[in-house]
Amino acid sequence: MPGINIPQRLKHYVIHMHEQGVLDHNYDRLRSMEHPDNPLFVNEVFAMFFNDAPEYIGRLTAFLSTDDVDYVNIKNIAHYLKGCASSVGGQRMTLACYQFRNACDEKDKERCLEMLERVKREYNTLEDCINNITQMEREIDQIETRRRRSVRRPTQT
Repeated sequence: MPGINIPQRLKHYVIHMHEQGVLDHNYDRLRSMEHPDNPLFVNEVFAMFFNDAPEYIGRLTAFLSTDDVDYVNIKNIAHYLKGCASSVGGQRMTLACYQFRNACDEKDKERCLEMLERVKREYNTLEDCINNITQMEREIDQIETRRRRSVRRPTQT
């Protein structure tokens, strides 16, 4: 969006991600927990999610690659992953995990494989979304830091 400053671009991007269903109210609630006493809290929550989710997706992939599929274990992992996605506000990923769990209830391996691919796509979409938001926030921080430094410099005569 040329001509729009970064804070406005960030605001529009987050709104767009809500409209697309990538993010939901849980994202907003998590962001509302940001506090000057612990400025890294939200970033740490996202870091834990993006550290743990690929591991669980890998486990799901491994469990589904066997001939004797353990649907109970897969369903439990999908449930955990659903909770993790929900906690960071990943609405479409949460829904994909929910549908994946339903496929486990039906013991339908082909549908489970389809849903796993959807979970992976939604994870990647959510990761890209959060990375874009984080990048814009960094740019805003850098601009603010430069602005504060320029204000503190004494003028030379």
